[in-house]
Amino acid sequence: MELSTDITKSIKMAKKKSKRRRALLPWLLLSPTILLLLLVVGGPIIGTIGLSFTNWNGIAPAEFIGLQNFVQLIHDEVFYKALFNNFKWMIFFLTVPVILGLSIALLISRVKRGRMFYRTVVFLPYIVATVVTAKIWLWIYNPFFGINVKLKEWGFNDLAISWLGEIKTALFAVAAADGWHFFGFLVVLFLVALQQLDKHLEEAAIVEGANRFQVLWHVILPQIRPTIVLNYMLIIIWSFAAFDYVFVMTQGGPGNASELLATYMYKLAIYGQQPGYASAVALTMGIFSLLVILGFGTLKKKGWDI
Repeated sequence: MELSTDITKSIKMAKKKSKRRRALLPWLLLSPTILLLLLVVGGPIIGTIGLSFTNWNGIAPAEFIGLQNFVQLIHDEVFYKALFNNFKWMIFFLTVPVILGLSIALLISRVKRGRMFYRTVVFLPYIVATVVTAKIWLWIYNPFFGINVKLKEWGFNDLAISWLGEIKTALFAVAAADGWHFFGFLVVLFLVALQQLDKHLEEAAIVEGANRFQVLWHVILPQIRPTIVLNYMLIIIWSFAAFDYVFVMTQGGPGNASELLATYMYKLAIYGQQPGYASAVALTMGIFSLLVILGFGTLKKKGWDI
């Protein structure tokens, strides 16, 4: 009797150990990735938060100044200019590339022969390096041998302006270059969503007498809404991190007309030797992105199909 009891206890102990091992195994497999994320992501975040409360020129010991950087940020006109430009950048990308990408995706989805060719052609700009694309558009905007030459030949002299040198057009000229590079990515995402549509709903709507616009608005768009919302969330987050095209093409000029938060932060840290104040700007950018993520998360909890 005692022998059977001991055997039963040993079996239970073995089962408990097996369960523990099974529970620990996924974490052991994930541990290298988690450690890497803590070092690569968590480390810079903690460092940025710490630096935002200091006055440091990158060489001398950092001096703790509390919230002084954020007080200075509240009264910084260039910061507000850059923030407003970020919002304009976001509005541009929420409209023009999305509409263009969806329109082209709808056209390609109707093509029966050569669909892969058109996908490849549309997606090619996205795989070109950012600096290369920016340089190409710098040549296009060049007033001496760029698009202005053709505009003058065609009689549109009023449009032959300094696209990157005018305060009113510099930001949108850079956004157009980035949009040309970016919209192919949206086309691919929309094509994937369009391939998963329920064709029976579309056929039923056509039988009921719906025109193409009604089919698009009431049948197609509701089915691809999760993809549209995902694109919007990514665009909003990426808009606050936009840097490369502005830095290569205008460096925020002329007169801060195309300045963004990321380029302003870079100038403060590298040119202005104010890493502490630049960290405060970076932290503000992170807060905006966090608010966007929390906002979409709240909508998902309320039942939105995101």
